[in-house]
Amino acid sequence: MLAKKQQTLNLPREKEHRVWSKDILRQKVGVDQTIEMYLTKDANYQINRDTIAIYEFQKEPLLGKYKSVIFDCQEGIVLCQNSTRSLFTAFGQKCLLAGLEFQRDFASKLNLTSRNIIATGRLASLRSYNSGSIDWVSLHQMIGFRAINISSVVFKTVPYGEISYIFAYYDCSRYVVDQVSNSLVYNHILCEMLIAHFEQSLGWQVQRPTGESLIDQPEYFHPHDPYNDLAIKPLLLELQDKRQQRYGRCLADYLELPLLTEFHRAVRKATQRRDTLF
Repeated sequence: MLAKKQQTLNLPREKEHRVWSKDILRQKVGVDQTIEMYLTKDANYQINRDTIAIYEFQKEPLLGKYKSVIFDCQEGIVLCQNSTRSLFTAFGQKCLLAGLEFQRDFASKLNLTSRNIIATGRLASLRSYNSGSIDWVSLHQMIGFRAINISSVVFKTVPYGEISYIFAYYDCSRYVVDQVSNSLVYNHILCEMLIAHFEQSLGWQVQRPTGESLIDQPEYFHPHDPYNDLAIKPLLLELQDKRQQRYGRCLADYLELPLLTEFHRAVRKATQRRDTLF
C-alpha cells in the first residue's frame, strides 16, 4: 500500500534534467541527445506503482505521433501512442476495485464531486477526469506541492537516493490545490475502509504504512464528513444494484415498454439467492 523507494532509477540525474513540464518535453525530446538513453517507446504501457507523472499530448502529439508521455521509475521517460484517457480506461478495467464507476460513486458519497481522483492507484488528475485526456500525477511519489498561480502547480517528488524531481503543470483547474487535498482525503478514507474490511472479514493484521510522501502527511488533508457508517461490501452491492436498475431502464426504453422496468426489478429480486451457506 506504500510505494517503496526504488533501488534503481531509470531517469536522468543531471541537474538540468530534474525539472519537467509539457513545454520542456517538447523542447528536449528528439532534440537533446543526453536524454535519449532514458527514452522508451511502449505502445502497451500499463499504469503501475512506479508511475510518477503523466502528460497528455493528444491534441498535438509529441513528435507527431505520441499522445502521452509517462515518467516511470523503472522504464524511464515513456513515449506512448495511447492517450491518457485510453491508459486510464485500461487501468480501471484491469486493476481498480469495481472499476472507475465505483471510484466516482464513492467520491460522491464523500461530497468530492470534482471527479479528479483515483484512490487505489494513488493518482490525481489536474482536471476533472470526465473531460477527456488530461495530465495526471502520482501523489504517492510526491513529497510536496505548491501553486504558482491560480491555474498552475508544481510537485516535488520523494527523494530517489539523493535526487528529487520537479513536475510542473500549467492550465490546470483553478481549484487544483483543493483537488489535491480532496485526493489525499479520498485516498486515506478508502485505504482505511479496505484495511477495516481485511481485518474484519479475513482476520488479517494490516500494518498501516508510514512514509514521507503526500499520502502520509495528514497536514495536507482538509476536514471531511464522518465516514464510520461506510463499508466496502454494502457500497459494492449498492453499485451492483444501480447497474442492474440502469440495465432495466435502458431495456425498457429500447423496447418502448415502460412496465418492463418494474418487471425487470421483480424478476431480479425473485431470482437472487439468499446470502447464506445453504
